[in-house]
Amino acid sequence: MKNLLLGLSCFALSFNTFAHTSSTDTQAAKMNFAPVHLRLADNIATQSLKVVPGSVAGFNSYPQEKQTMEAAFHLVEQVINSEEFKQRVVNYVDKSGKRSYTNNRGLTNEQVYEYILSGKEMIDGDKTPGEMNFDISRYNKSWSKVIGYTNQGSDNVIHVNGKFYRGFSAADITGNITHEWIHLCGFVHDNAADHDSVPYAVGYIMGDLAKKLVKQGYLD
Repeated sequence: MKNLLLGLSCFALSFNTFAHTSSTDTQAAKMNFAPVHLRLADNIATQSLKVVPGSVAGFNSYPQEKQTMEAAFHLVEQVINSEEFKQRVVNYVDKSGKRSYTNNRGLTNEQVYEYILSGKEMIDGDKTPGEMNFDISRYNKSWSKVIGYTNQGSDNVIHVNGKFYRGFSAADITGNITHEWIHLCGFVHDNAADHDSVPYAVGYIMGDLAKKLVKQGYLD
């Protein structure tokens, strides 16, 4: 009985903690979208979301990483408010060929975009509409494959693994921050292979567009 209770306790912990596991950029390269010329996103207004980070902890000994993190916040705000971000989120096509996300909470792609841009975190999100609110806490686990995680529904903290962040560019960080923040808004994924889920897919969209923005200086 003691072992059973311990097992149930570990299951509850893993269920409530949503992590982004390391993967390659090939997933972003495999993304599919409905053609823009179909004008599927035309009836959705391009909305505005302000990135408002709170506490950024654990970076005192890593000033360069903190500077890169701050540059990432700026990139997230530029990308998430762009027309191209809206087009990609609305036009996203999953691996079955449908314009849909897995674990979408019953929302259409259009509604997923609108929900993300509403800035409604599960905790106190209604108090700060139009804002992307979160805290950052850096930790070190060299043996872990987890880039970052959240304790969804308990707080608005994004925990990030220095093992990965020390080598990340600002554009790399944007995808992870977006993935974890979307967890704070109530979206989940079944596992690390659920790449069509809202956290993974929109995180890939963010990272891909951030790299494009850095490379060419603008988005289409």
